[in-house]
Amino acid sequence: MEFDSSSANAAMMKDYLVSARPITDMFSVSGKVALVTGGTSGLGFNIALRLLQGGAKVVVSSHMDKEAEIAIPLLEEAGCKDSVRFFKADVTDEDNVKALVKFTADAFGSLDIFVSSAAVWNYAHIYDMPESDFRRVIDVNITGTFLGIKHVSKYMIEHEIQGKITVISSNVAWMPYPIFGGYPHYAASKGGLVSLAIESAKELKRFGIMVNTVAPGAMVTPGSSNTLCSEGITEEQADEFYDELAVWQTDSIQPVDNIAIVAYAMCTPMSDGMTGECVVADGGMSHNIVKFQPEIMQYPE
Repeated sequence: MEFDSSSANAAMMKDYLVSARPITDMFSVSGKVALVTGGTSGLGFNIALRLLQGGAKVVVSSHMDKEAEIAIPLLEEAGCKDSVRFFKADVTDEDNVKALVKFTADAFGSLDIFVSSAAVWNYAHIYDMPESDFRRVIDVNITGTFLGIKHVSKYMIEHEIQGKITVISSNVAWMPYPIFGGYPHYAASKGGLVSLAIESAKELKRFGIMVNTVAPGAMVTPGSSNTLCSEGITEEQADEFYDELAVWQTDSIQPVDNIAIVAYAMCTPMSDGMTGECVVADGGMSHNIVKFQPEIMQYPE
């Protein structure tokens, strides 16, 4: 009897139809519980908003009460009053992180999504940078993310939750900017996050936990607007750096929501087939894909 490939193909395609989930479900986080660190400002705030709009209950965390006093009422006014909570935590303190995970689970009964968005930086050239600044940025950005993944994944494993972990990195990991550099600690931390996510993905896939990074390019946030030079450098060094910073030009600055939507997608079933990946959301910046080429005055002359 000859093998009928047509019948086999038809059976396979019928199985595709049966197993295909409704497309609306693929874009939804309805019924999920999310934790967003660094969620009271900038990109983290926007990601929290999108998760709330997608149907999740969200715990927003930060170490700054003042930011929370602005962010939480705004989210509540957006119709999310019953679905959002705030918990103050220092991501570099393991006891704080443990308490944050427990608070999230106690508040909403689960923890299905973790977005690590907490980050700090300042400016100084590597030959001027105080060691304390370097250590602080590495501690917050890398150690803080490590502790978050450690305790969130432990909760997910214990409760047999096939969750999603999304780490916010940056294209600065491989594309140093401004023009003459200025935050080697931040670049090192963001490159480290990509490697941390890959290793975490390798260790957690057997539990059904998917770990990915999203790497934004340039965007305007309260953090980027208010970040200054290191307090450990001289006034002359700072003035020289600000002169260099003023030279930096890009093709365009992306709206923060462009990146938030990508991060949101990584928390939905749309990313079920992805783990250990770094999704670059920089509008083509890394590939020098531009709408126009800014004219740059050479500095120094």
